[in-house]
Order: sequence, then structure tokens, then C-alpha cells
Amino acid sequence: MKTSYSLSEFEVEYNVQDSPVYRVTLGELMPSNRRKTIREIVDPISPTGSIGFMDVIRQDIYLPKIGEMDERIKTVLTILVIGIEPEFQGRQEYVRCLANRAESLAEEWGLNFVVADSIRNPKLPRVMKRRGYEFSQRFPETAMKRLKNA
Repeated sequence: MKTSYSLSEFEVEYNVQDSPVYRVTLGELMPSNRRKTIREIVDPISPTGSIGFMDVIRQDIYLPKIGEMDERIKTVLTILVIGIEPEFQGRQEYVRCLANRAESLAEEWGLNFVVADSIRNPKLPRVMKRRGYEFSQRFPETAMKRLKNA
């Protein structure tokens, strides 16, 4: 059974490391202060999604060597946070949708790497590994993926 939900995208009203934050939302737009997940990131101006949201930035970072990936500084799309509202958690469909969008955004922006930073959800590494992300022993909360066009 395929579920239908709306996807919205926009720049939010704050920056991270001098980079503008781009948000992708799932579901109907609602004020951030109504969000139940990831309450510590509440931007009173920018809306969130009734199902969930993802914030990403474009940034230059040092990529440690993982498998065939060389160590070097690269411009990447960094997933800062993925939040799924409690009543929608447990279904990988929503995380998969947001991860797919992160990868397609990276390609649209001419980037070859996606980095998921500060992964603290114990279930997420398994999901990311299945999607082709690799983890560094030096940075166990960070997953990296080289896109096919790299």
C-alpha cells in the first residue's frame, strides 16, 4: 500500500556554520512549536511538516578515508537532522523518502557526496548502511555516501 503525502522545500531563517539551512518537510506544513520530535530545533518563523522534516546544508568538510574514499576536503550536502513525528515513527518509508530527496538535492546542486552527521538514533545506522552509506571508525556518528555520478 503506497501512502500519499505532500513534500515541501524551502530555506529556513537560520544558518549553520555560515551556511543557509534548507528544509524538506513531509505532510502538511505546521508551526515548528507544534512539533513533538527534536524539540531543541524550534525556529519560530520556519514551518515544519506534520509527518516530519529534514534540514540540510551545503558545506566544505574533511572527508576521512573510508573504504575507497580518499581523505580530502570536499563540498558535500550534509544532513543535519531528520525528525519524524512520534505517530509516524517505525515506518522506514518516511526516512527513505527524505534520504532519497537528500541524494537528489546533492545531485541537483552538483555535489558528489552526502554526509549524515551526528546520527544518534540507534536504528538509523542500519537504514543508512542499506542505502550504501559508510561509517568511519574515527567518526562513528557520521555516515558518508559517494553518489553514482562521483
